[in-house]
This record gives sequence, C-alpha cells and structure tokens, in this order.
Amino acid sequence: MKNEKGYHQRILDICTRRIFLLVSAGTMAAIGMTGCARETIPDSKKSLKSKHPKTALILWYSQAGHTERNGRLIGKILEQAGLSVTALDIRQCNRSMMKDYDLIIMGTPVYYLDTPGNVRSWLASIPSIDGIPAAAFATFGGPGDNQHNTAFSTLQLLCRKGGVPVGIATFGNMSTFAPTWSYGNETRILRYKDRPNEEIYTKVREFAKQVLRTVRGGAISPISKEFHYGDVFKGSIMMKVTKLLISTHTIDANKCIGCGTCVRKCPVGATHPDRHKVDQDRCIACMGCVNNCPVQAIDMVFLGKKVYGFTEFLRKNNVKIQEPKELQG
Repeated sequence: MKNEKGYHQRILDICTRRIFLLVSAGTMAAIGMTGCARETIPDSKKSLKSKHPKTALILWYSQAGHTERNGRLIGKILEQAGLSVTALDIRQCNRSMMKDYDLIIMGTPVYYLDTPGNVRSWLASIPSIDGIPAAAFATFGGPGDNQHNTAFSTLQLLCRKGGVPVGIATFGNMSTFAPTWSYGNETRILRYKDRPNEEIYTKVREFAKQVLRTVRGGAISPISKEFHYGDVFKGSIMMKVTKLLISTHTIDANKCIGCGTCVRKCPVGATHPDRHKVDQDRCIACMGCVNNCPVQAIDMVFLGKKVYGFTEFLRKNNVKIQEPKELQG
C-alpha cells in the first residue's frame, strides 16, 4: 500500500508540474495575443448550393447520449419544417453520400477543451461538400469550458471541405467525465442533474429553426472564434495528462458478458473484450467504455480510485435524464 501511494504521488507531482507549465504558457500566450484579430469563418465568400433545402443530414459523435439526443431533436424540428432528414452517428455515416444533402448539421461533446481528435480525423477524410450549408453545435458538462470554440472548430473543419457556415450553438448538460464523481466529487456533477432540461431543449429547437431561416434567407454572416486560454494546451495534451493519472485500464474477465458495447463505443478500436484488454497506445481516454458497459466490467483506476460509469452514476443517485417531448414514446 505504501509503495502504491508513493507511485500515485509521483504521478500526481509530474502532472502537477506539467499542468503548471501549460497554464504558464497559456498565460504568456494570452498576453502575447492581446490585440490580435479574432479568427473567423468563412475566409472567403461561397454561394449556397440551395436556399430551399429539401434534405438534411444530422451527424453526431456521442458517448453518453447527450449529443445524440440534441441531434435527434434537431432532426425532428427540421422534419416538422418539411425536410427529409437522415440523423445518425458519424460511425454509421457513409461519407460518400454527404455531398448529396442540402444541409449538414454536426454535433460533438467538448473533449478536453476541443473537438474530439477522432472527429477531427473523420472530418479530414470526408469528400468535398462545396456549397452545402453547414452548422455545428457542441455539448458541454456543468458550467462548461471552451464550448464555443469547440463548436467553432467543428464548423471550421466542415467549411474547409467546402461547407458554407450557417450556424453555431452550444448546449449544456450534466458532466459525464467518470473520474470526477469516482474521485468523490459527486456534488459537483449533481449540481447540474436537471440538465438537459426544457430550457436547453428550447434552445436546441430554436437553433434548428434559426439555421433553416439563415439558409432560406441567404444572409451568411462571419462566425468568430473567442479567445480562450485553453487553446494553448487543449486536446491531445490534456488527454495525455489524464492518461498519466490512470494506473489501471483493463476488462474484468469475471464481469464481462461479451455484449460488445465497449467495442461499439470505442472510437479508436482500443477495446478487446475477447482478450480482456484495452490497448493503451490507441486509447484516447474518452471514457466511452467505462460509461457504457452495462455490467461495469471496465476496470479503471484513476489516482488510486476505482472508476465507475455514467449509467451506474445515474442509478446510484436516482437521476433520470429528461427527454424532449418530440423523442418520447
């Protein structure tokens, strides 16, 4: 036990030093960037493929359900407006068909202050969507952090493939970062247990309607990025720091029922229930496996504490996620 505590303390000391250096770098960058012009999209004017969209593609990357729920609601609102809608996870999307739609809206969670790396790679591989109106939204847990720029970066990636920016939004929910409550900070998470609520869903509905109004009106306005200290050390840097704090990440052979949930949820093919193993080199610490395993067979230890998933957290605290009325029944 003494050696184990010493190990975790050494890891914590290393990560604390790294975080201090990163924050210091961020502060210096903030000073250096004062007065710089804000980044905006589009960089050049492009004409819309159509001001009268008949088809819409709603895409999401979602690990705990929040982003998917918002995406499905957006799809329902557009259907009510008369559009033919395809709504699905990017892992189910035939990228070659994207060019055939009149409108594309994509959502992701905030992942270590940024658009998830696997989503960025996926968007880099899509074909040209030249002239197609594109919008993006980001979901964030608790008070949020850098959510606007996460949505901005997703939209920017769509526009680099030829999309025309027609909207951006962010929607709050309860955090799904499993180490937080597993380490004893349940109160911090439960402060937002009512999210998403009707207020959030009203924002989602209005976003869908506003995007459609923008396309039909043809008045495209530049969308600006905000300055945020986290842009200096977001994404893979923060993910790697988190991985340093995870001392165990395997699959418990005595609990695993071979359902394949962890395989379907892992965006990088790191989970191998047949070998009861998680490939640490491929893992991006998204918490998808631990959050979604129905029998809590993912054995993860973070800073010496056993981590349990989002579904178990909801059950233990008797929390039920509110569904929008359009998706009920």
